[in-house]
Amino acid sequence: MPAYFSTYIVLLIISAAITFSASLTARKRKAPGSSTLTALLVALSMWSAFSAAQYIQEGFAAKFFWLNVMVVPVAAVPILFMNFILKFSGNTVWFTRRTLIAFFVFSIAFILLQWTNSYHHLVLSSVQLVEQDGFPVLEIQRGPIYFVNLALAYSTVTIGTLTLMREALRASNLYRNQYRLLLLGCIIPFAFSIYSQVKYISFSSLDISPISFGITGVIFVAATLRTHFMDLIPVARSHLVENMGDGVLVLDAQNRIADLNPAMEVLLAERPQELLGKYAYEVFGGWVEKTSPIFGNFDLKTEVRIPSSPSHILDLRMTPLYDKNGQVNGRLLVFRDITERKEVEKRLRDANFRMKSQLIEIGILQSQLREQAVRDPLTGLFNRRYLEETLDRELARAARESYPVSIIMIDIDHFKQVNDTYGHEAGDVMLKALGGMLMSHSRRGDFACRYGGEEFLIVMPNITSAIVQERAITLRKSLKVLVVPYANHILTATYSMGIASYPANGDTRDSFLRAADQAMYAAKNAGRDDIRSFDEIETMVK
Repeated sequence: MPAYFSTYIVLLIISAAITFSASLTARKRKAPGSSTLTALLVALSMWSAFSAAQYIQEGFAAKFFWLNVMVVPVAAVPILFMNFILKFSGNTVWFTRRTLIAFFVFSIAFILLQWTNSYHHLVLSSVQLVEQDGFPVLEIQRGPIYFVNLALAYSTVTIGTLTLMREALRASNLYRNQYRLLLLGCIIPFAFSIYSQVKYISFSSLDISPISFGITGVIFVAATLRTHFMDLIPVARSHLVENMGDGVLVLDAQNRIADLNPAMEVLLAERPQELLGKYAYEVFGGWVEKTSPIFGNFDLKTEVRIPSSPSHILDLRMTPLYDKNGQVNGRLLVFRDITERKEVEKRLRDANFRMKSQLIEIGILQSQLREQAVRDPLTGLFNRRYLEETLDRELARAARESYPVSIIMIDIDHFKQVNDTYGHEAGDVMLKALGGMLMSHSRRGDFACRYGGEEFLIVMPNITSAIVQERAITLRKSLKVLVVPYANHILTATYSMGIASYPANGDTRDSFLRAADQAMYAAKNAGRDDIRSFDEIETMVK
């Protein structure tokens, strides 16, 4: 697999993971539009994940299946986006139940048309599996309904974005940063999508818009954490701390425990009356030392492991607390249990490693299959298919760069007698021996092929007719002393050879090979065990 495909698939998976994580953050919000935002982020995550699945899968059927599955989030995203923007901005009058039903019906119709495309080809005019840099991808030509849906989707997203811009201009300073981040999160995937459509040639081109969804997810999470995004009502501080899932610990200036919330009690597995007033490093036991940086005077973010059974990994944030004179009079420690996240990360790393190993194995198998497709299984030489494919390219290159190409075509004399006398297995042994001899007499840049039956040839680029004649004589001398042991017998043979040169003896592949074949048969007609060039037989005819 080309490196850029591997990178693209990994980025899609990361984007799906980030966007899904952002949806979990949005799900915890109770403000208007939070449920729609959650659904939107889940749809974006599915879009990225299904796009990755399409590239990971092999075969037309599997890839086409994921293409059809991906149409569900593709159709849902514009509706969810518009619904969320209008609810968030308070313009719910625009998005009535009737409008929602109309959008829903069109989306269902588009999905059904995609799934039944093979009967009418209105969405996709053609779908086929092609190779791009040796990697199988779907090449798709778009139909009229595709463009109708694309126009509607872009119109919907444009209206939603313009609505958001208008509300951002009207918003107070308190909420302006929220709108800016939200606009940024909306515009980035929109711009990526437009860029992909402008650059569109076929679906074998990489669509970068799903990768941008991860950026949107990060922006939404940042907006949630930094600008109180989706927090439309204040929450009492004490109520918030008491109900936090994170453990909160307050230390005094001597690092003694002054306060903690119920979540911290659960992490420490002790009652608060047994903890208050104790030095933190005594309570933490093996977690930290007395001189640990968490008791310093600077903000700190680190990870600690609780040596329990099973052990837990905690994300720790320490913030010094200052009095009115700027002196440190305490520390605020917030612990978040990230054990499950770490386990998920480990599983993802393991899955990624397995996927990479499988991709490497697939690449090796594909290389082996390609090699088997162009090699003669008996002799190990290239086969006729490889000759026909490669010789055309070699002749085109020779024409561009003005150099000759020569061929020696070799035929085993009276080979049928070997098969009739000793059996076909003996004939195979002799063919293998000849293949090995031709390999040893091929220089770098030459390629030896089994042309068919007992006929072989060596293609020699950039070599003159005089030099090819010398090499043919040298090869013939080596073949004369070639003896092939078989059972209790010693097999020997004579060989007839024909020489032709491009472009002097033929300016196309067929005429070039035909000239070598005629020269070889001239050698056979001359009594076999001989070498003839096409130039010689032309001279004799004249």
